[in-house]
Amino acid sequence: MKKILSLTFILTLLFIFLSTFTYADRNVSTIKGYSASTLIKTGDWKLYRITFVATSTNGSFAIYDTAVLASGTDTNVKAEGSEATSLNGKIYDFTGKPIEGSTGLYIVIKTGYAIVSYE
Repeated sequence: MKKILSLTFILTLLFIFLSTFTYADRNVSTIKGYSASTLIKTGDWKLYRITFVATSTNGSFAIYDTAVLASGTDTNVKAEGSEATSLNGKIYDFTGKPIEGSTGLYIVIKTGYAIVSYE
């Protein structure tokens, strides 16, 4: 009887520990670097983090929820940032509450580069 109880206990522990790791990789983000304006992804997206570094004075970036950017008329801005001095950088972290979009993840970069973490 003791062997059955100890075996049941060990199997229960194994089941508990192995089942918790089943869903560990549900939300895997993509991390890529960009130095020019581009459409990153079409459709639904979540933005977790942007690291921006200006390569000259007054570098800036903007994130849009659009598949095609109309010159200066798009109002779907989701995030933006800038740096006044060359080679200065900043991390914009949205992991607590990711920025979401449904049309497309489009980034506009002016004199700088960005490392984007998205899904």
